[in-house]
Amino acid sequence: MTEPLPDIDADPDLLHRAFQNLVLNALDAMPAGGTLTLRTSEQNGNVRIEVADTGKGLTPEECSRLFTPYYTTKLQGTGLGLAIVQSVVSDHRGAISVISDEGRGTAFRIDLPQRQAGHAATAREPATESKSTPSTLAAASD
Repeated sequence: MTEPLPDIDADPDLLHRAFQNLVLNALDAMPAGGTLTLRTSEQNGNVRIEVADTGKGLTPEECSRLFTPYYTTKLQGTGLGLAIVQSVVSDHRGAISVISDEGRGTAFRIDLPQRQAGHAATAREPATESKSTPSTLAAASD
């Protein structure tokens, strides 16, 4: 049995849209199929969510511009998706980063602060070392 992740203060609708955008981008990056992996863990007082794919990956130049509004690597993209994701994460006092290996895949990492002690509905034990939940989802795209 795994321990649950700490609670976070978040707007579930906004986070749903942000994660949906990341998942759809990952699927788009794997037109011939691949593996989409979602991981959650506790890291240094944050809840970490990773969305990774085994798609075509991005160049360092593309990575440096990904969160710029109207920048896109897609033929029919608006270039607003990742800028919105970054805004949602920032509004939740979190951070987002990207790691990519051209030709091998991309991973987006989101760190969101856990709910502070005075705000929790129930008392929680103090956070200890990093705990990773094995709730990893892997799915192959068509």
